[in-house]
Amino acid sequence: MEYLYQSIVGGLSGHTAQEYAEIFSGFTASPYRSVIWTTLFLMLNFLVLRRGIEKGIERLSNIMMPILFVILIVFCVNSLLLPDSSKGLNFLFNPDFTKITPKIVLGAMGQAFFSLSLGLTCLLTYASYFSDKTPIVRSATIVAILDTIVAILSGIIIFPAVFSFGLEPAAGPKLVFEILPGIFQQIPGGYFWSIAFFLLLFFVSITSTISMSEISIAYFVEVRKMSREKATIINTMIALLFGSLCALSFNVLGDFKFFGMTLFEFFDYISSNILLPLGGLLLALFVGWIVDRKIVDEQLTDFGERRITLKYPIYFCIRFVAPVCILLIFLFGLGLLKF
Repeated sequence: MEYLYQSIVGGLSGHTAQEYAEIFSGFTASPYRSVIWTTLFLMLNFLVLRRGIEKGIERLSNIMMPILFVILIVFCVNSLLLPDSSKGLNFLFNPDFTKITPKIVLGAMGQAFFSLSLGLTCLLTYASYFSDKTPIVRSATIVAILDTIVAILSGIIIFPAVFSFGLEPAAGPKLVFEILPGIFQQIPGGYFWSIAFFLLLFFVSITSTISMSEISIAYFVEVRKMSREKATIINTMIALLFGSLCALSFNVLGDFKFFGMTLFEFFDYISSNILLPLGGLLLALFVGWIVDRKIVDEQLTDFGERRITLKYPIYFCIRFVAPVCILLIFLFGLGLLKF
């Protein structure tokens, strides 16, 4: 949100690469700005979540998702028209398999689990709101395909632009907040491209945090029998507490280490590398070995109304392939199992 605001007021225009790095460092070093933006972002989440599924989350998604895809396509076309964009495409679509290690695979799995909202029961929570006539297998397939398409489009946006301007490919905050703002200023209409990109980033962020928040809200409402208003307030307060601690770990709490990591690094590592894979493993074991086979059949076939030709391969993957693969990757990535 800080960078969206700076894009609108022109604060990201006309700087050198070093100055963009200093702008980002200055922002993360300011406890007030980071906490204020965190609070505003979570307040926007609260306003949507308190309205419920249909009036809040569904309505927001119906507006934001089409806009998100339009912005993605426009950015892709613009990137592909840049000079030497083929170098970026070659970097993206010609992977170096020698660089793939168990740790890399674990990180990729954590990213896939996060982006697909697996492991922390997000999709399970939303699926509980489905009617009995909703085709589960088809819906899951569509979600996986769309997630993959968005990931590929994002790569097409970023890497051709990076290589077109002779920059080294990077990842994480450095790419988004230091390299890309400099690229936008070298493109005709860069002011508008910068606004569009950080607006896109805002859309992606708020839809993700809203979907994750619904897990705990559903628990408070359905198990603890709270009103949605109260559940949303409690969820927002918890998120604000831990979100502020993470924001402050870049400045005033930077010297506070937990297992050699800042609070932000610790929470990121625990959620992406441990909780998500572990949650996925437990879900696979629960569905494959504990839930009554009849219940799984009913869910896959919509209570017998649909014929699923891949039903038995799905069973086999849930019971054997998924748990074994997740466990092996999990242990390799944590260094508990070696070749």
